[in-house]
Amino acid sequence: MKQIGKEELERGSGAEGKRSLVAVGGKVYDVTSSKLWRNGLHVKTHKAGRDLSLAIKAAPHGTEVLDRFEQVGVLAEEEAAEEEKVAKPPLLVEKLLEQHPHPISVHFPIALSIVAALFMALFLVLRKDSFETFTLYCIVLATLAAPVSISTGLLSWIYNYSRVWTRIYRVKTALSIVLVILQISALVIRLVIVSGPDLSSPVYWVYAVLALAMAPTVMALGYFGGKITFPS
Repeated sequence: MKQIGKEELERGSGAEGKRSLVAVGGKVYDVTSSKLWRNGLHVKTHKAGRDLSLAIKAAPHGTEVLDRFEQVGVLAEEEAAEEEKVAKPPLLVEKLLEQHPHPISVHFPIALSIVAALFMALFLVLRKDSFETFTLYCIVLATLAAPVSISTGLLSWIYNYSRVWTRIYRVKTALSIVLVILQISALVIRLVIVSGPDLSSPVYWVYAVLALAMAPTVMALGYFGGKITFPS
């Protein structure tokens, strides 16, 4: 089968009436006929004329979607050799990443942290102890869920995104650290320093502020996570 080099692949950008070529796993496909690749652009994110072997690992679908398109060649040996340099995960990790664990696990600390902040706000307004108790439960569960979310995100960053250290990943890392600090600090105050809801205590108000601060923190994490999946 015809070998296609980097320059020829780049000419298949889909722009100005050109055909749209994409490379995945060393194979080159012509996706010009797809309505999802109009003008060489897919979901406003991925551009034709490139090797998308890494990008497809983070996609909500697998390589089977390419079976409907004509394979017009294979990547030239030098390009294929470059692809092989990318770190490949152990088999167990690879199978785990195929299930997209990070988008699944990240919902739990985000939702629980927002609900915790909401019920803390309700407690401060309505003074109902049950709301304060529910806040504590949510923080405990969010704290337990955070390591799973962070570890799956780390695996995805290493193997799906080749450890690219861009601003978005730096911000997400910083926000993750902030969230864990907020969670642990809140639990230490609530479970060790104060024995219950005491609005006359300045220390309890620190706990309340920490609980409220979790909501904007996880919302920012979700926003930047969305920027990775759906870049504008």
